[in-house]
Amino acid sequence: MKMATSPATLTLTKRGRTVLMVSALIVATSSFAATFSAFNGAAASTTSAADNSAVAAEEIIVQPGESYWSIARAIAPGRSTQDVIDQIHELNPFAGATLQAGTKILVPLVK
Repeated sequence: MKMATSPATLTLTKRGRTVLMVSALIVATSSFAATFSAFNGAAASTTSAADNSAVAAEEIIVQPGESYWSIARAIAPGRSTQDVIDQIHELNPFAGATLQAGTKILVPLVK
């Protein structure tokens, strides 16, 4: 006659619980990052040239030695320099991190 055995129970060690929690955290973080980038990409794709046309702008030619910082400070001395730089980047999505002399860029008109 066979004796009935109870099913084995799973017992996690402290290390096993830590591995399980870290794995769950990685999955949750990855899901959040994927969702955030999807929404961020959707928001970026809905931003169009029509949004940029709402900002009055003028075209300037970058002079030797000028940077985004120096241009932003010159055109809007009373405003946050970083905000003006952000507007310049929005108006010129093709522009890189540095400016080359002779490049034509759009800058916001500041009242």
